[in-house]
Amino acid sequence: MIKTDICIIGSGPSGVSTSIMLSKMNISHYIIDKANFPRDKTCGDGLILYAYKAMLELDKDLFHSFLKNPKFIHSKKIQLFINNNLNINFQESKDREMVISYAKRYDFDDFLVQNLSEKYANKEFGNGVKNLTEQKDGILIKLKNNKEILAKVVVGADGAKSIVSRKLAGNKINKKLSSTFISAYFNDVIHLLKDNNAEIRIIYKKIPLYFYIFPLADGSANVTLGGRADLILKHNINLVEEIESIIANHSKVSHKFKKAKKNGSWRGWSIPYNFGSNKVCGNRFLLVGDAAGLTNAFYKEGVGTGMMSGIICAKKLVQCLEKNIFSEKYLSSYQKDLEKEFSKLLKFSRLMSKLANHRYLFSRIVYLFKNQVERKSFNIIKRRSY
Repeated sequence: MIKTDICIIGSGPSGVSTSIMLSKMNISHYIIDKANFPRDKTCGDGLILYAYKAMLELDKDLFHSFLKNPKFIHSKKIQLFINNNLNINFQESKDREMVISYAKRYDFDDFLVQNLSEKYANKEFGNGVKNLTEQKDGILIKLKNNKEILAKVVVGADGAKSIVSRKLAGNKINKKLSSTFISAYFNDVIHLLKDNNAEIRIIYKKIPLYFYIFPLADGSANVTLGGRADLILKHNINLVEEIESIIANHSKVSHKFKKAKKNGSWRGWSIPYNFGSNKVCGNRFLLVGDAAGLTNAFYKEGVGTGMMSGIICAKKLVQCLEKNIFSEKYLSSYQKDLEKEFSKLLKFSRLMSKLANHRYLFSRIVYLFKNQVERKSFNIIKRRSY
């Protein structure tokens, strides 16, 4: 049996950020993942705000390496189309480089993994978790190859279907607080927005669906559609049929796909935004990223908040080790730390998501406040990014 102070379950951006921050503070630990890297990961492939802030705090060289990496491209503007005649622009100021970056998760996650510490991070990849058992002196982690790790504290960085969240926190998936998406890569998409600008459209089909076209470094585009999971089920919405109809018939979209070819099949995934409803910490465990429900409910991005939560988590873990206390009572301040960092942004995003359900009211609000929001967007972006 392996014994360790800390074991991170999951090596996506939130788990790796936890690991890199622990290594920065000279803390040895284990980090495990069911996959070997590089590995495929279905996602919209957009990075904003906290992704930049987190990389800078982890290591300035990491951030600059990200900026120079030819597999990642960047843009200074996000264009959100409320309807065919109304859009709102979130644009970076002239003296700053980007408001959004595009990176296939296959490449970005591997980029982060390559920056794990050789000295402090003990990697256990290609071996998933079979079971978790709380014991007197720690959490016993049994892997699928029957290897066992006993950790004083466990970090659940294992995504929306987290075994740590399920087994240790007793959390359940709430479809009212999650979104379902499908996406695919396309070659030869034409007439993309200039300067690699992000194209996001709210398309109403009984409920608001969010349609994305993000350009990628290899010349392809990530094309994505999704919406609130429970409403998709309630209205029996077939996302594949809807996105193919948009590509074929939408007056502002179809011309872009006249020569386009889809690579592979449509693939689906879910993102939770249940922070505040589920437990994020307890006796000998902390949750980060999607496992903690930290995705933004409106613009559906969770990589950046996940990475930042990993940094916050690592700082709390150091306090635990210093005092040798891993109780739920002591760890409860982690919830407050997350709230301090994210609550305003996440509450606002939930409000916007609710307003978007009311098509004409939302359009009217955007029309009235468009200029004001666009003027203030520089400062909003700067506070939560680099």
